[in-house]
Amino acid sequence: MRRRTFLSATAGASLSVALAGCSSLLEPSMPDPLEAVEADRQLPVPSRGDGDVAVDVYEDLGCPGCREFEGDVVPELEADLLASDEITLRHYDFVVGAADESLEMANAARAVQDETGDADDPNGAFFRYKAAVMDADDRGDDALANLAASVDADPEAVTSALEAETYYPTLAADWERGDEAGVRGTPAVVVDGERLDDPFDVDELVAAVEDAA
Repeated sequence: MRRRTFLSATAGASLSVALAGCSSLLEPSMPDPLEAVEADRQLPVPSRGDGDVAVDVYEDLGCPGCREFEGDVVPELEADLLASDEITLRHYDFVVGAADESLEMANAARAVQDETGDADDPNGAFFRYKAAVMDADDRGDDALANLAASVDADPEAVTSALEAETYYPTLAADWERGDEAGVRGTPAVVVDGERLDDPFDVDELVAAVEDAA
């Protein structure tokens, strides 16, 4: 990896958004609706890349800081670490209630994954829907369902999942995993099992990947 070039292109990225994350002054707790279900990984973990180093990103889809992370940090990872097959970038939901609709947004995204994914592509349209829902102004149930059509998914799959809270067990499993990893707010980045101090510090992320390789 051309680390010096990569770092110079991203230097200072953390300064502009370091305070953009979503967290609480109190110790985070699992949302009550997820407490009420048994954690179960119903779906494959949405992943990109096929590198040896696992980079786990914990996000609340309603979190403004996560939207900043997706817009500013992820493109840098795509251009270098993913393009060079050094990492596997994995998405985990860690709902902290950043938006009133955070839980519904995550549930809807998993409905799209389940409806569009298959054995060859278990992600399906998950990442496209995730980007669309994070950018959306209207996050009501009808809007979440209608967004599915924009990624060639069946809106009814989202409507059904929202009504039945279908993927809450997956969201609970993600939450428990994040809690065990020491996640206390979003976005959070864990590289090879080690949580980074600042998820927006690309220098720190690259160094952690190099150390783990």
